[in-house]
Amino acid sequence: MNVFDTLSRSARQWPDRVAIVDAGGALDYRSLWREIAVLRVQLDRRGVREGQGVGVRARNGRAFVIGALAALGCGAVIMPIHHQIKPAELAEMLARAPLGVILDDGCAVAQPGRTVALDNPGGNGLRFTRLDGPQQPLAPAIKDAAFVRFTSGTTGAAKGVVLTHRGVLERIRAANAGLGLTCQDKILWVLPMAYHFYVSILLYLEVGATVVVTADYLAGSILDAAAEHQATFLYLTPMHVRLLTGEGSGRALPPSLQRVMSVSSRLEPRAARDFLARYRVPVSQGFGIIEVGLPIMNLAEAAEHPEAVGRPVPGFEARIVDETMKPLPENETGQLILRGPGMFAGYLNPPRLRDEALRDGWFLTGDLGHLDRRGRIVLDGRTSSVIHIAGHKVFPEEIAGVLDQHPAVLRSRVFGRPHPQLGEAVCAEVQLRNGGSPAMSEEILSFCRRRLSSHKVPGALEFVAEIRLTASGKVQHGPDLSHPAAAPGSV
Repeated sequence: MNVFDTLSRSARQWPDRVAIVDAGGALDYRSLWREIAVLRVQLDRRGVREGQGVGVRARNGRAFVIGALAALGCGAVIMPIHHQIKPAELAEMLARAPLGVILDDGCAVAQPGRTVALDNPGGNGLRFTRLDGPQQPLAPAIKDAAFVRFTSGTTGAAKGVVLTHRGVLERIRAANAGLGLTCQDKILWVLPMAYHFYVSILLYLEVGATVVVTADYLAGSILDAAAEHQATFLYLTPMHVRLLTGEGSGRALPPSLQRVMSVSSRLEPRAARDFLARYRVPVSQGFGIIEVGLPIMNLAEAAEHPEAVGRPVPGFEARIVDETMKPLPENETGQLILRGPGMFAGYLNPPRLRDEALRDGWFLTGDLGHLDRRGRIVLDGRTSSVIHIAGHKVFPEEIAGVLDQHPAVLRSRVFGRPHPQLGEAVCAEVQLRNGGSPAMSEEILSFCRRRLSSHKVPGALEFVAEIRLTASGKVQHGPDLSHPAAAPGSV
């Protein structure tokens, strides 16, 4: 089982269907496969071999897909790299992951090594850099390794998660047991391919769907692309939900687009309801995690219960448990644990096989949640970011979700600081939109008081020029250890 072969089958089954639409235009499955095959031969001639680590760094579009699948066809282990990753972050990744080669589309300065342009008949612009240093296998302890992806690091040091070919194919088929995508679908793509390739992009290509890459993630571009290409499925994050809801033109989504799924972080119910009121399409939440895939979705009940991430898709099991792994009754908060097909094979550095990381066969997600009275899963926060206030557990994600609904707030970061009487107190940093002013502090806090219990309302707001995001676009709601006042005893 090799992921490379999935596109070969798609090209034979749907040769004339459009596989991808990007800045270079439309590319059908036959042409996409031809470009992958040509590049695979070039990589083979340049010595890319089984087990070798190949980084793929490219913007959203055909170049990323072609580079990744061609390298997989040589038996290499792929490490997708976000095209906007900072040099220090990339240096840390390369220190922990011994890559031999990087394929890139010229989106950044090439890494030290021997760089050559590749023959690109379709004009994808990929170039080849053989890195300095020893050329050694990337994940020698794991047979059939296909991908390594570093987590975003929202809960500490990023981990190199290793996936096998079999695992990837199992997880995309399990995900589609819930999604039910076919070759008739046109997926509007706004997220970084580097972080959503293993389930999303590969799934779309396996079923013969069309991937429409937007020019950017702004609301106007999304609406333009949806209308032009008559998209049927939109896969986004809560940030995009808020941007689309606040878009000022009053335009609607095309009638073809009847399914919208939000992933990456908790979607505030009010944001989902506002989107439904504006576009008449419910937003389904999906729970995805690199170690497991996309095991939970809220497909049938999104309009009535937008607060829920839903139920496990066929083949997966999920539980809410306490510290002893005992399942909890409804409405009691505990940790979400999962098991099912396509789970990760292990961690790269330090090496750790999956069975060593699981507990009684279950993967502990680090996410806290509860079951409602009908068995739907509702996320509450992260184990690493809970704020403890006078015996109460407060989840930063809930508070940030309310703050982010204020029209003057672009994004917020919520965390705890030590308090002599309460144990901890809620603190919030706020990045304002253009036109916002720190003089609005009391107005924003009043907005929170009308929507949150008193112990959840921030004691004060700190206005900042920028709230840094992880490479995958997430706000780190836990303590910022670079902030001296937040470091001691925050969680």
